[in-house]
Amino acid sequence: MLECYMSNMPGPPPFALPEYTLALVRFVRYGVGRLMEAKDHVWAMIPRAEPTEAVPTTQNTMPSGEVVQNPPVTLEAKFVLRYDEIRSSSADALAEQMDSAADQNLSVVMPHFFDILRRTSQAAGTASDAGGKASLENIDISFNESGKPELPTLVVGPELAKQIRAMPPITAEQRKLVDELIERKRKEHDARRRDRKLR
Repeated sequence: MLECYMSNMPGPPPFALPEYTLALVRFVRYGVGRLMEAKDHVWAMIPRAEPTEAVPTTQNTMPSGEVVQNPPVTLEAKFVLRYDEIRSSSADALAEQMDSAADQNLSVVMPHFFDILRRTSQAAGTASDAGGKASLENIDISFNESGKPELPTLVVGPELAKQIRAMPPITAEQRKLVDELIERKRKEHDARRRDRKLR
């Protein structure tokens, strides 16, 4: 949802040009979307759905039977342009407001995304905590034709990301445990491939 406010306008607009308004809305919507992608790489990785009139509440049913519901979230961005900026067609003012709108949207949608991720991961049993208790044991790891593991991408919230970056380097003992885990996952992967070929 995009709300536009024009301050310092000397009076009501003398006429309306709907086609200009529609073109501006389309341009702003596209530009704000691209700015959001540039500002947040996690948001940029999320696939986009086709526009629809209504967004339903989605749900995921876990193997345990637990249902995780995700209601839609409303994005609102306030666009404030002074009348003199509109009259002079100030591109800088428009860019500043679009940048602000991108920040406003991200401040709503990203906490919502990480909340969905947290609840879904917990329900699926693949969640990790900040104490380093990883969930690789619960995740299937694929391997390419040369046997190299294709590790999943780790997506975490901002606070956990700070804690992960502050952690000390991995020790030799920890590296050995990871290598042993990956080797065990490789054997499981190879066994599944052999089973599929036998069928």
